[in-house]
Amino acid sequence: MSIARFTPFERLLLTSRHQADTAALLLLGWVLVNQGPVGETQRARLASLTRDFRHGHALEPLLEIATAQDLDAIQLAAEVLQREARGGYPFLRLAIALAAGQGEPSPANHHVLRFLADLLGVPPQEFAALFEATSQRPLKEPDDPSRHAYWQPRFEERARQEEARRQAEAQARASEEKKRDAERRQRDEARRKRNEEGEKRRGHQEERRRQEQRRQDDEARRRREERERRQGEQEWRERRQYQPPPGRQSRALQVLGLSDGASRQEIRRAYRRLAQAHHPDRFHAEGEAVMASASRRFQRIKQAYDFLMREVS
Repeated sequence: MSIARFTPFERLLLTSRHQADTAALLLLGWVLVNQGPVGETQRARLASLTRDFRHGHALEPLLEIATAQDLDAIQLAAEVLQREARGGYPFLRLAIALAAGQGEPSPANHHVLRFLADLLGVPPQEFAALFEATSQRPLKEPDDPSRHAYWQPRFEERARQEEARRQAEAQARASEEKKRDAERRQRDEARRKRNEEGEKRRGHQEERRRQEQRRQDDEARRRREERERRQGEQEWRERRQYQPPPGRQSRALQVLGLSDGASRQEIRRAYRRLAQAHHPDRFHAEGEAVMASASRRFQRIKQAYDFLMREVS
């Protein structure tokens, strides 16, 4: 059968070097946890009293079972101890030392000790003498749980503990809420700072973009003005140097698509239409060769117009 089918205490018994010592150790742990909270001092006391036990395993698993008040395990340990033990006095001395070593046994241990004495066949009178010899104090009768006076202090203590627990929980909740509020304020402040920094970065980026755009616009305007200035100078020089040949007026009218006798108003309209259609800037994206050809056409149109506006009245 797989060991996984057994309870934790049964597995400890199966792996124990001495089952009676394992059972005795669990029952002593039961006495210890019924006496009050188990700390390092209590664990060391139990380990010291059982240093000669031959069980061969750690103390902590048995204390966990005893703390859980596993009655099935405790009953099994009692049966093993009753079957295997040879005389109950040594074990009872250890139990009494744990329960009464630092004062009067707890109400629960008064009954636990009497149960263990009865389990091991020790009469009440002999157990009382053994208790007094071991603890140096007489064995008192346990309180009667059927009396109101037995429960009243416990009810009051439980009420005090409950009130203390509620106050502690309220303080813990208030502290946690205060901590959450502080964390929330920190997050809000961090978010606000991030937003401000983001706005500043975006503002700086926008300002740099505007400055770059202004610089590009200024550069484009400067180039355009320079180009227009040079073009104007070139046109002025060409006008000064140009001497129209005989019959120039007819050829100029043909360049503008007009016939002889056209008026100044017709010349202006034809010039505006042709200048708009053949201006070099319209062919900027088509390459330098196309722009050069367009520029030549435009110059011819401009020269014809200038000539006609001087010659036609």
